[in-house]
Amino acid sequence: MKKLLLASALLCAALPLRAGETGCVYDLKGSVEIMKAGQVTWRPALKGRPVAEGDRIKTGAKAWCEILFKDGSFIKMEEGSDAAAEALKSSAEERVFSFSFLKGKALWMAAKLKGKIVSRFLVRTPTVVCAVRGTDFSMLVSTAGQTTIGLFDGIVALSGAGQDKELLAGGEASADAAGLSVQTQLSKLMKGEEKRYSKVKDRVESLRKRLEERDTFIDDYINRQQKKLSDFDARREEKLKKR
Repeated sequence: MKKLLLASALLCAALPLRAGETGCVYDLKGSVEIMKAGQVTWRPALKGRPVAEGDRIKTGAKAWCEILFKDGSFIKMEEGSDAAAEALKSSAEERVFSFSFLKGKALWMAAKLKGKIVSRFLVRTPTVVCAVRGTDFSMLVSTAGQTTIGLFDGIVALSGAGQDKELLAGGEASADAAGLSVQTQLSKLMKGEEKRYSKVKDRVESLRKRLEERDTFIDDYINRQQKKLSDFDARREEKLKKR
């Protein structure tokens, strides 16, 4: 039984970033699960769990999850959300990030890149594709696929239902199977989301500064979380031996 418990914990343990892994689960609360690329089993998404191309993450009731990437991009998924990383490629020449957001609510903060780096940052829902660059926005997707987007900073190019439109900061867009519409002001719902965004913004900027100062910031964080889990397992094993 002891070996089974230890093996189970190690399966969920954080591992150092490998090729194709550009971020990690930075913080979470409640039931959050991850399905790694090429697998069919959901596992607990512990703090420090690397996030790679092809991974899928979902949050349960009253749960949330934060994902931080090496380029400073940040996602906060609220309860009942389901997202997949379709592409996560980052180099000195380009960034290609593409996500599929199937349902739920999430705050997306795409980091602004310096220099001449080519960026392609896409978020897809069942009814719209959002092309962003250095953009902060909140997105709600219903179980039927209806999408609402509130833009707080930057510009988003929208494509859906055979239409292409541009959304500017302070505006809101809605998309469903019938069409795509854009408003120049935020609704009461999205003004509430904007307040939530304001509370997170300073913290994300602080994280970005630390990422700039230390290239190994995320790797170090993953290693610390792994050590905490290993220490916890060791203490539990010691207590079991004393029984």
